[in-house]
Amino acid sequence: MTVNGIVHVMLLCACEECQKATGAGHSAAAFVDAEDLTVTGATKSYSRPADSGAIFTRYFCPECGTPIYGQSSRAPRFAMLQVGLFGAQTDWFKPNQLIFARSHRQWDDIADDLPQHRTYREKTTP
Repeated sequence: MTVNGIVHVMLLCACEECQKATGAGHSAAAFVDAEDLTVTGATKSYSRPADSGAIFTRYFCPECGTPIYGQSSRAPRFAMLQVGLFGAQTDWFKPNQLIFARSHRQWDDIADDLPQHRTYREKTTP
């Protein structure tokens, strides 16, 4: 996998689907332009309805099952990368919010000063 572009959003997601997919209390995700992502090798996908009403598709390695990225029909421009894919090369990851805090588990420690949103981040009007 190669990314030739910038990371637009870095966040933690505590929705129940991310908890199931990671086996943890949240996922750590970085959003990049889908056109800036190149995946070498085959992928398989699984699509499901998301809480937002969008369709969320996870792409994974058909050989080992490793999650590679996800895409939402709500924001098809972006590919959501699982930060754990980068191994020890994650010093750049600085999440600025927790989404779906409504399903966050108390045993899953996150920074107290991290902004939390009940579902998606609330939209602000200019």
